[in-house]
Amino acid sequence: MVGEAADIVELISVAEARDPDVVVLEAQAQHLDKLTHVDAAVVVVVADAESAGDWIRFTQANIRAVVHGDDPEDELVEAVRRAANGSGYISPGLSGELMRLVRTTLPRPLRPVPTHTPLTSREAEVLQLVRRGLANKEIARRLGLSEKTVKFHVSNVLAKAHMASRAQLIASAASA
Repeated sequence: MVGEAADIVELISVAEARDPDVVVLEAQAQHLDKLTHVDAAVVVVVADAESAGDWIRFTQANIRAVVHGDDPEDELVEAVRRAANGSGYISPGLSGELMRLVRTTLPRPLRPVPTHTPLTSREAEVLQLVRRGLANKEIARRLGLSEKTVKFHVSNVLAKAHMASRAQLIASAASA
């Protein structure tokens, strides 16, 4: 150990003066943005990491390892070793929360919409964006089309799917 710090400001000073390979700290997510000034692998010990926002902030702050405060010391030692060699580490006590975040943030597969005539590739693209709740203006921006062209494609999809409204297309988006 080359130093200790009482708060994040002192930590930055100590890290600049002592140039550690790894910094271990107990942190709350609101202070993590200040860690960009620390030129060391950072291991964070957390009391809990239930908030999806915390995981996102850990990633943005370039945290190398995250350990739950209730985990055995062996987990902290492993986290420090992995952070020092450049690989990442999340203790088993936190993996369930990370998996929950991944499941809730990744797009779910959408059930196919039955059509009496196959959709063109552009109609299929427009359909997927409509089913994700995007307005014509946003679809046009994303695909580099005019709103009028998007409306044309939406009309074609509705006719081919035998549906009367966008709401029906969106409702048909239930998970497969």
